[in-house]
Amino acid sequence: MTIKTLFVALLAAAGLASCGTYGPDGTAPKAPISLIPLPARLTETADSFLLDKRTVLVAATPADRKTADLFNEWFRSLSGFALQVQDSGSMNAIVFRTRPEGEKAIAEAYRMKVGKDLVTIDGDDAAGTFYGMQTLIQLLPMHSATAYWLPGADISDQPRFAYRGLHLDVSRHFFPVDFIKKYIDLLAMHKMNTFHWHLTDDQGWRIEIKRYPKLQEIASRRKETLEGRIEDNKFDGKPYGGFYTQEDIKDVVKYAEERHVTIIPEIEMPGHALAALAAYPSLGCTGGPYSVGTTWGVFDDVFCAGNDSTFLFLQNVLEEVMILFPPNTSTSAATNARKCVGTNAPNARLA
Repeated sequence: MTIKTLFVALLAAAGLASCGTYGPDGTAPKAPISLIPLPARLTETADSFLLDKRTVLVAATPADRKTADLFNEWFRSLSGFALQVQDSGSMNAIVFRTRPEGEKAIAEAYRMKVGKDLVTIDGDDAAGTFYGMQTLIQLLPMHSATAYWLPGADISDQPRFAYRGLHLDVSRHFFPVDFIKKYIDLLAMHKMNTFHWHLTDDQGWRIEIKRYPKLQEIASRRKETLEGRIEDNKFDGKPYGGFYTQEDIKDVVKYAEERHVTIIPEIEMPGHALAALAAYPSLGCTGGPYSVGTTWGVFDDVFCAGNDSTFLFLQNVLEEVMILFPPNTSTSAATNARKCVGTNAPNARLA
């Protein structure tokens, strides 16, 4: 499945997840509530809640206010107006409440009630409240209006799996930062908490390493790209490349953390290293010459394990990478990631 096909499928699913618009009398829609993923427990009620310009968002803590602000950011893009955020309120209000730390809780769990005058989202932790907010978004019709009816519901939800994520290969096909953020938005909307970012491979090195500038200058670009099947041996003749600066990486990591998504960067070794070897041929077993891969598949060229400079290079690279990707201790996925063993999860080495 191509990334374009994936996005179309996700967006179509989001559209199907939106419930029908309620009439002015608050009557229930013909279709039942549909949410993706399906909550652990969902009970529809006869109530309905009118969300309009007089509705307020209640968030008493900094963490809850951050969730309210993220909802407002999304809601403004839908409706054209934002809702007032305040510390208290019990009428015509949407209340975000996170259980105080130290109390017994289930990671990423929440309970949501939609009544006639009040919507409450109670998270066992900040991630739980955030996922309740994502459910709230799915309950809203996906069109611009001055008022929206939410269906009455009593929802209790918690994750079945601690690690829920998607992988994206930016080595073979580079995607800009704006696209990466949209990808993270779609992850969060579907209550996924892990983004596996495939940053290096034979066809391109996509992350800035300050101690090795040739990775940006040489390894990040290939002279052309295969067209069609390998057997046809046809190439487009167009240079292709790109990389993320360390400031880009910090920006994306912060964006993901705010949406309770842990990023696991993948730095390939000992194989899938052709792009790096094109920049630093002394790290290979033959000394080259090497060039950034222009076809797909697996190549025989690897980092040379018999060369002491290889280990120094990898150590220096990983040190920079680990600083850029500190472990996000706020998610259960991060706890899982720190238990990982292997070169594909450098942030796990901080454990």
